[in-house]
Amino acid sequence: MAARFAASGSLYVFGTGAQATDAHHVAVEFVHPVIVGKRALPAIALTSDVAVLTGALRQSPINAFASAIATLGGPADIAFALCSGHIEPPIRAALAQARARGMLTLAVGPRESLPAADILFGIDQQNALIAQEVQETLYHVLWELVHVFFDAMDAPNPFGFPALSREERQIRASQDVRQSTRQKCQDICALRQALSASTADWIATAACAVADRVAAGGRILAFGNGGSATDAQDVAADCMFPALDHGRSIPALALTNDVGVLTAVANDVGYEHVFARQIEALGRPGDVALGFSTSGNARNVVRALEVARARGLLTVAYSGYDGGEVARLRAVDYCLVAPSDYVPRIQEAHATAWHALLCVVHSELTPPATSGKRALETVP
Repeated sequence: MAARFAASGSLYVFGTGAQATDAHHVAVEFVHPVIVGKRALPAIALTSDVAVLTGALRQSPINAFASAIATLGGPADIAFALCSGHIEPPIRAALAQARARGMLTLAVGPRESLPAADILFGIDQQNALIAQEVQETLYHVLWELVHVFFDAMDAPNPFGFPALSREERQIRASQDVRQSTRQKCQDICALRQALSASTADWIATAACAVADRVAAGGRILAFGNGGSATDAQDVAADCMFPALDHGRSIPALALTNDVGVLTAVANDVGYEHVFARQIEALGRPGDVALGFSTSGNARNVVRALEVARARGLLTVAYSGYDGGEVARLRAVDYCLVAPSDYVPRIQEAHATAWHALLCVVHSELTPPATSGKRALETVP
């Protein structure tokens, strides 16, 4: 991937359902890296332009992504498919088109049904929610390590060996990357274990409160910025089209999706009001406001939670670091803090905590109702 980017290639990433939100997340990570000093790299989520995507679906559903790759893609580019349990024909067609054009092709999904690609990442996990969490860790690690190889290729005196060829530098970088990859995976497992030990009661209590609102006809309104915006999109996808067999559809909206509304409010009033204004328009006293902020200090998330509380919505927040302002905000009914200072690990922990909460909500909504704490014990 680093070699393709170095040759002015672009990354085209795509998926369907919840994996479409991950495609957006991948694009955000590469275009706007959170590692200080790292370069912005060209990445495009083929699920982002609603007009183009729906136009392609109307013309030829099987070529929903393949038509975009045929028009935009070139031999130096990369195609990255994020797959769920069922690999849809548009995914296979897009990868076939990309390979025909000489692009580097990658696919991640269930091992036994992955489509043809140059590099396959098989995940042996039947639970779709857990598989998605593994996918997120994978693409975060890929993004981080692309920059490691860039550093190895660009450094005038890499690793203290000025006589090394470019290929030898890459070999040494590969050795370092192996250890780095293991460490990253150990870090996220440790963080998830810490969350499990410290937040089980929080998740059970918050989930019961959310389930009560949903059972009474309430909706979930989710929001956040950057990678957290894609978490909000994932909330809506998980709720509206549940991946688990026992799940029921839950009304949910991602307030990050309407570009016209977002840009109108940002331009006319200010970016800190983009979610609060939508809460004012859409929020009802029986609804749930669900905000994501890795720092806990995003002003538009804080403002939206304040407005939501004033309007009688249940308020739930996911944060990182020390919790930031949202953890101290009296307007937040429930706040989960992922105790880390590294954004990718925080986001991965948020995904796990959200999925756990969702599983408990489904248990509470499925008669005969199970107590939240008992239901949480069954969450993988």
